[in-house]
Amino acid sequence: MEIARTESIVEVSINGAFERRAIGIMNLRQALDLPDMPSLSYTHPDPVKAAAGIVVTRRELERFAPV
Repeated sequence: MEIARTESIVEVSINGAFERRAIGIMNLRQALDLPDMPSLSYTHPDPVKAAAGIVVTRRELERFAPV
């Protein structure tokens, strides 16, 4: 898996009962600074995969953050 830089841009969404609603576009570090809520999802940090609609969980997103 490729490691993304903290400047990678992701869209953060909240998953409702019937739809996903975008709540913001931010860099990877800002997204990981949000509270850990199971209803949040994130677009993939790779722009090509994000454009294809691939979303990841917070745990998956953490794998892209440099240590």
